[in-house]
Amino acid sequence: MKRKYSILNLFALIVILLTMPGTAKAQQDDRKFRIAKIQVYPQYLDEYKTALAEHAKAAVLLEPGVLALQAVYDKANPQNVTVFEVYASEKAYEIHLKTKHFLKYKNGTLKMVKSLELVEVAPIGIEIKKRLLKE
Repeated sequence: MKRKYSILNLFALIVILLTMPGTAKAQQDDRKFRIAKIQVYPQYLDEYKTALAEHAKAAVLLEPGVLALQAVYDKANPQNVTVFEVYASEKAYEIHLKTKHFLKYKNGTLKMVKSLELVEVAPIGIEIKKRLLKE
C-alpha cells in the first residue's frame, strides 16, 4: 500500500510542477487539481487505455483550459488506472465536460469502467527535470 501511494505522489508532483510557473499558495490558485482512480474490467483494459490516451491527447491539444491530463496504470494490477488532471479553473473543467472528445471518451468507455473515484487535491510543491518531459 505504501508503494502505491509513493508512486501516486510522485506522479502528482510531476504533473503539478509542469503546470506551475513558480511557487504559489493553493489558497490563491484558481486551478482545479483532481485525481481520478479508475478500475477497468480486465477484458477491456487494452481498449480502455487506447481510448484514454486518445482523449488525454485531444484535451490537452485542443483545450486551453486543460493544463494536464496524465494517466498511468498499476503494473501489479493493470486494471487500476490513475489519472491526474489539472484545469485552469472550475469553469475550464465544466467546459471540458461538454467537449466532443470528452463525451466520446466517457460514453465509449462506460461499459469498461468497474468503478470511478474522483479526489480533489491541492498542490504543495514540486520539482522536475526537463528531460523527463516527452518532446
